[in-house]
Amino acid sequence: MAKRASEEVAAGARELLARRDHVTVTLIAIGFGVLALLARTIAYFSIDLVLTRAVQSAAPPWLVGPLAAVTWIGFPPQSNVIFGAVILGLVLVGYRLEGLMTAVAAVGSAGLWYLIAPLVDRPRPSPELVDVAMQLPAGSFPSGHVVNLTAIFGFLIYLALLLVPSARARWPLVLILLLPIVVIGFARIEDGAHWPSDVLGGYMLGCVWLAVTIQLYRWARRRCSKRSGPFAHDGAALASRL
Repeated sequence: MAKRASEEVAAGARELLARRDHVTVTLIAIGFGVLALLARTIAYFSIDLVLTRAVQSAAPPWLVGPLAAVTWIGFPPQSNVIFGAVILGLVLVGYRLEGLMTAVAAVGSAGLWYLIAPLVDRPRPSPELVDVAMQLPAGSFPSGHVVNLTAIFGFLIYLALLLVPSARARWPLVLILLLPIVVIGFARIEDGAHWPSDVLGGYMLGCVWLAVTIQLYRWARRRCSKRSGPFAHDGAALASRL
């Protein structure tokens, strides 16, 4: 009797958390939509100019190289090679579904950028206003680098929290995976490729797609736990943690 009651309490807590997460993601999606509409009609906000100049003036010369290296990760063809290797590695060690869903995170986030950026058609920061390291075509909003790295590394963080049993290994791995997500936003402002509002939009869209990817993964994992097949490793144990 007590066990059943505790299970009901746990189920209720999970339901409340799920509702909270859904509300949070919905609010982020609405916020992104509003910001995208504003970015379509406003080339940049006054706060964008202030923040960009502040970041560029504050960045020490020794930091430019590491920031450029993080930015380099997000450009094809190296991004295809790096993330393709991660996906292949997951598949080779037996995490086929996890590899597949990492591909969903990568392809879906890139596809969203290719869909939304031309619709917003926001110009890049002008070299007459701020320092611009590389001239790029229009499509400043949202930052594609930020969208991609937030969705991909965010999903890898989720997998690390879910699948790595040892806390001594899990948390250093999470911090390593979190670093590119944090740094890329600063890097894209420092090199003049995006306004801060573009970066904010990238984080928002990346988080929304990350949430969608996680929900798809959880649904597929529960399905796999009910049957045998190529994706059904440790299905019951994983399903209980989702």
